[in-house]
Amino acid sequence: MKRIVLAGILSLFALFSYAQEYQYHFLLAGASFAVPENGWFELVCDAFNAEAMNKAVSGDAIKHTASDMFYDRFYTDEELERNDAFIIMHVHNQDVASTTGIKENYEDYTHADIQQYNTAYDYVIKRYKADCYNLKNNPNSKYYQTENGKPATIILCTHWHDSRISYNQSIRELAERWQLPLIKWDDNIGFTRKVVDEDGRQPSIKYAADTEKIYDITFGWHPLRGKEQYIQQKMAAICMEELEKLFEPMPALVEISEKNSVVESGENASFICRFTGVSPWNLIYSVNGVEKKLDSIMENPYIVTVPTVTAQTSILPVAISNRTTESGEVAGKAEIFIGKQAISPTFDTYVHQANKTTAYVDDDHLEVKGNSDTHTREAYLSFPIDKIDPEANRIVLRAYYYDCIYPSWVRKETHPVGIAGNTQQYTTMTWDTKPTDFTTIGETKVLGNELDSYVEWNVTDWVKEQIEAQQSLVTLQLKMNDTDATGLLYFYSSEADDTRKPQLLVSSDNSSGYTEMTKSNIEVYTRPVEKELVIKGIDGSCLVSCYSLCGQTLFSKTIENDETIQLPANASGVYLLQLRNATQHHTCKIVL
Repeated sequence: MKRIVLAGILSLFALFSYAQEYQYHFLLAGASFAVPENGWFELVCDAFNAEAMNKAVSGDAIKHTASDMFYDRFYTDEELERNDAFIIMHVHNQDVASTTGIKENYEDYTHADIQQYNTAYDYVIKRYKADCYNLKNNPNSKYYQTENGKPATIILCTHWHDSRISYNQSIRELAERWQLPLIKWDDNIGFTRKVVDEDGRQPSIKYAADTEKIYDITFGWHPLRGKEQYIQQKMAAICMEELEKLFEPMPALVEISEKNSVVESGENASFICRFTGVSPWNLIYSVNGVEKKLDSIMENPYIVTVPTVTAQTSILPVAISNRTTESGEVAGKAEIFIGKQAISPTFDTYVHQANKTTAYVDDDHLEVKGNSDTHTREAYLSFPIDKIDPEANRIVLRAYYYDCIYPSWVRKETHPVGIAGNTQQYTTMTWDTKPTDFTTIGETKVLGNELDSYVEWNVTDWVKEQIEAQQSLVTLQLKMNDTDATGLLYFYSSEADDTRKPQLLVSSDNSSGYTEMTKSNIEVYTRPVEKELVIKGIDGSCLVSCYSLCGQTLFSKTIENDETIQLPANASGVYLLQLRNATQHHTCKIVL
């Protein structure tokens, strides 16, 4: 493989837009290990700028592919014409190299003949080679009147690990017989059935969604799904290395962007790297001018942590390389600001399509889910904005992403969560009563490996427009945009028994209204039976104001340090509590 040096030839963004003009076209036959929900094949196609013609069907076997080819329905003439490689991943633990029942010519087979694993494999190989050859007789083909028609490139695969001994041995024999390339996952996956884990279990189990028994031993069955899963990226990398012997991959490129663009002082921040080409990648980047290096990166996208950020921080990509590219193109940057204002929501909830009249105002979490079924969820959060500095550098909504639930197969994938806004105030909401008058603001792609971290949405420009229009409150909607991803995303709400509640986080040079943000030690709780409100962690004199969600004042008084406040006897429901003094500002909801 020749080495590529790419410097200043093509911008990363131009290459991304070019990527739909495919350089190659790859065709895949297979079953549940190969369907698009897995991701390995699609990652391979991305690396080679190839069209992914994925014909895999869960539950199929090689006989189903043979039957489809027998009845001329597996690929069209146009698909055959443009295809560059036919990859076969039918991996049932059978002897596919047996010569019993094999015919000399594919035309000698009846449909009944190709229902066995070995004859089906033989038919598929011979039929594809013949179809490619016969393009020499098709006036509509670019191979018309050539001597040998289209070159037939067929690539075989082992099982994704070494548990299926009968199949893995026989597919090697078949590849040798036909002199076909073989993707040897079993040899290169990074573990073997011969060495069990410390708990005595087969190592494949920890990378699988379920198990199967072979030779009375329990192995991992279906690999964990999603393009961001380690095992899918490992399978893709092994496949890429084999395909590099036949095709030229895209050059190594990297684009970086913020994952966290505003953080509290002292928090860790992160940025995201997105690569093209084949893994592993070697990255050099700078943090405020200081260069750092990461070698052998296998994940894509890849999240990099910048520890303990206490001042504005700039991250720039410096260099990228892999085994085919010595010096690739770099693009993007990450600019991380320190939050000066942290604003808590005055209202937050979610709505549920299947429970159209149920309100979730008091739930300790928010839910967001796409419309792949009848269980769509959308989240809504309201924030006061009258004290935000109009010259703020950055304004973001951030919410802590702590769980993702799937209806069936667990996957690790990207969810595009859009954000929209209006300036209306709400006290309750259901699916049937949810507002529709929202202005689209933007979108954040929530990565599978962002679980257990803050996710943020940049609302700077839109919120500034509302401030300029003298609005005092905004309501933000989180809604899944169009996607095949099926996860149910959970975020902490303001009612959560957790400090990582949603915030409107603001960075500005000159804070107005809210003081420099510090870690809050304020503790607020109620004693409903005694009708008491307990406030702890106050330094000195503090103004305490309590409002209904409609804006009516329940009380407003000044306290000194920690204090217990007697509440009105008739007070009940959800209220907004604000505490403010020269050095502290705290907003939360209380339930009476």
